[in-house]
Amino acid sequence: MDILYRTILPIWLLLILNIDGAIVPPPWANPNNNPCATQPGGWQLLYWPIDGKCYKIFHKGYPCPESMELTPGANMTAECRCPPGSAQNPQDSLCHRLYSMGPCKQGEYFAPTNDYSSEHRTQRQRWGSCLEVEPCAKIGTLFWPREGRCFPSYTQGPCPGGQLFAPGYPDSPIGECRCDNNGRMGRFFWGGSGTCHEHYTPGPCQEKGTLFLPDGKCGCHSGLQQYHEESNQCYQIGTVGPCRPGHHFLPNKKNATGMELNHAQCQCKDGHILWKDDGICYRPFTRGPCKQGEMFNINYNGGNTTTSCVPIPCPSGRLYFPGGKGCHRVGTQGPCPPGQVVLFQDSVKTSVEGISYQGMCGCAVTSNDPQSFYPTLRADNRGVHTDRCLANGRREDSNLIVPNGEGRGNGVTLNGVNCGLRRGLITWSDNTCQQLYTQGPCKDGEWVVPDRQGGQRRGRSWRLGKCECRSGYETVVNEDSGEVTCQSPAVRIAKFLNTESQKNGSFLTN
Repeated sequence: MDILYRTILPIWLLLILNIDGAIVPPPWANPNNNPCATQPGGWQLLYWPIDGKCYKIFHKGYPCPESMELTPGANMTAECRCPPGSAQNPQDSLCHRLYSMGPCKQGEYFAPTNDYSSEHRTQRQRWGSCLEVEPCAKIGTLFWPREGRCFPSYTQGPCPGGQLFAPGYPDSPIGECRCDNNGRMGRFFWGGSGTCHEHYTPGPCQEKGTLFLPDGKCGCHSGLQQYHEESNQCYQIGTVGPCRPGHHFLPNKKNATGMELNHAQCQCKDGHILWKDDGICYRPFTRGPCKQGEMFNINYNGGNTTTSCVPIPCPSGRLYFPGGKGCHRVGTQGPCPPGQVVLFQDSVKTSVEGISYQGMCGCAVTSNDPQSFYPTLRADNRGVHTDRCLANGRREDSNLIVPNGEGRGNGVTLNGVNCGLRRGLITWSDNTCQQLYTQGPCKDGEWVVPDRQGGQRRGRSWRLGKCECRSGYETVVNEDSGEVTCQSPAVRIAKFLNTESQKNGSFLTN
């Protein structure tokens, strides 16, 4: 459940329906429970029984503790909770911003937790505790507690556009998404929009072929490594830039004399090979430039590399291993070392590069992983440095779980059943079947839809499902935590009307 609904709901914030000119009030605007509802604009007011006064919804501070805000409770009466993106610390009973230092000591961050007494768990409040920061291996990187990963400082990293990943305070090991015109961050600040951008990226620049430079201006000149002579424009390193498909605009390509070129050049992406007939780079063992039923093949003959289109060598359900190792079924040992199995190549972006017919060896994950297209047969990185897999690293095909599509992802074992063959169902990342366009395993405000970008077609349907905001709901990024939520139209209306009333100075408390 997302931050917005943990901290503000699970009551409907507002339901305004235009039915024959009538306005349906929100649940808490019932005069039987909320005497304030009878006042002008009373749907925005909540009754506080201790002093018998009316206070505006989402009001922060008194009558609540300083760090809490007033919200409707489950029984439609006023209660105090931590604002979205924050949690209560049991040591000081105050609300602190999640994934920041908060009340913690140096080298720690404040994170959500459910590890409290049964007395605390019966309350609707969200709790937090202090956790140690995991040290980053590379110099110049900071820890991002939301994902447990490290990103380079003063880059966009995990942040939305217009913000950079930077320490929250001097010498902090924790990064946060922010933008201001102070200190080092000021070097990346663009005053026109009040946003921050990495240097040598398009950033705020409107003119095509210009980059945001360290002098704080947009420009392009031949002295930059990012300069492209043919177009007389500049492009960000590591992007497609002016290149053909399958290429990246990269530096340090050496010419025939062994001297490094001053400017970046279009080079095939890692793992791609140039097809000279059309000048595009393709990943070997995908369809590539070949016709239906063929595979883009690579041959190594005496140190020379040649490419060609050959018939797909393996039947459906089997993957190809070059070097005369043949075709092998996914999940079997095949040509792999003892303890490893044949796996799909997770590194291949099927939506861009097409299906790869080449297999790989690795340890199979036994737990469900929503990040993997093939979660039960994904390479387990815990064994990458050895030829041995951890115990129980393989899962038999007969044990795949496929549900009946009912409820919130509770599956049953149905051997041999394919979700795609059932109308209205789609395969989920844990190999269960989910009903399309229902909430299923998704958060509040989301529903199950086909993944048309990350999935693959099976006949006329899509193999894999994903969560997406329901129709009419708006995708919102929390400024404090960076968490993405789906906000209902009712919430937007409530906040808009609150803002308008504040401007007009109306609906004051008693």
